[in-house]
Amino acid sequence: MSPKEWDDLKQSDLKKSLTLPCCNERAVAKTSSLGTQFFAHYRNSEDCISKPESKEHLRLKAIVSSAAESAGWTVTTEYIGHSENGDKWIADVYCTKGKTKIALEIQLSSQTSKELNARHRSYVESGVRDAWFMKDSVYVNSGHSSIKSFPRFQVKHFMDDKATPQMSNYPLTVAQFVDTLLNGGLVWKEDTDEHVLYYMKSKCWKCKTDLNIPIGLGDTACSNFDNFIKTVPNCSNFYESLLAQVGNSDLERFGLTTIGAHPIKGNAPNFPYCVKCTSCQAPQTNAYTLRNYHQWSTNVGRDYHHIVLSNYSHNGRYELTALSKVK
Repeated sequence: MSPKEWDDLKQSDLKKSLTLPCCNERAVAKTSSLGTQFFAHYRNSEDCISKPESKEHLRLKAIVSSAAESAGWTVTTEYIGHSENGDKWIADVYCTKGKTKIALEIQLSSQTSKELNARHRSYVESGVRDAWFMKDSVYVNSGHSSIKSFPRFQVKHFMDDKATPQMSNYPLTVAQFVDTLLNGGLVWKEDTDEHVLYYMKSKCWKCKTDLNIPIGLGDTACSNFDNFIKTVPNCSNFYESLLAQVGNSDLERFGLTTIGAHPIKGNAPNFPYCVKCTSCQAPQTNAYTLRNYHQWSTNVGRDYHHIVLSNYSHNGRYELTALSKVK
C-alpha cells in the first residue's frame, strides 16, 4: 500500500475486522520510526507463537519481501508451516515459484547455534530451502556461511533510516542481493585440501565437563606448516579463522568445542573469539585455554590428538555469478 492508502486503512471501519494469522487476534496497522508499514497485535495472546520484532527487523523483512516479489516469486510474510514431525515454524518471508519453496529469514537477535540448527532442520524436513540474513555478531557466532546447504549472509546499514541496507561481503544492496539469490546468481565455490585439526583434552572451568578443544591446524604433507595457539590475542585470531574454515556445525560433529565471540575478562581487548563448553555453553577464556594448553603439551609432547579433514572445503563460500541480473 502507498502511505496514503495505509493511513486511510488506519482510519477506516475495516481496521476493526483485520486479524492476524498467527493467533486470529485483532490486528492493528502501524508505521515504525523507520517508515515500515506493519501489523501488530491489538492485545497480547498467550497462545500466540509469534514474537515481537524490532523496527530494524520489520524494515529488512519489508525490503526482502518486496525484492522477492519483484523477482517474480509469490511471497507471504509470517507464513506458518509444519514439518513432517509436526513442528510449527513461521517464515519471515516465504517464497514460492512452481514447486520450489524458499524461506528467507531475518536474524538480528542473538541465537545459539543449537537453536539455529533446529530451525534449519524444520525447514529441511518440510522440503523448504532457507537462507539467512544476519547482523555481523549473529553471523559470526552462527559459524559463518561455510555450509552449502545452510547459507547465511551478513547485512549492514540497516539501523539508519537515511541509509540503504547493504550486504557486508557483496557489492550489493539487500534488495539487489535478494534478486540475485532468487534468480540463480550465486554459486557455491570450494577449494578442497587435506588438513589436520589438532585438539587437546581439557575440562570446563565452570561445570567440569570433559572438553576437546582445538589448538592447531596443520598440513598432512608437512608438519613444518603446523600452526598452534601461541598468545591470548593469537588464540582469538586462530579461533576466528577456524570458525570461518570449519564452522561450528562440523566442530560439533567432530565432538569438539564450538567457537563464539565473547569480549570477557581473560580475552585480550578486541580479540573476543574463544571456545565454549559443550555442556553449559560457558566461554572458556583464552587465558585459561592457553594456560591449560601449555600444561597439557608439556605432558604429552608432540603426540597431539588430531582429526584428518580429508578433501575438506577450507575456503567454501558463495560467489556472485550473474551481476547482470541485478536491477
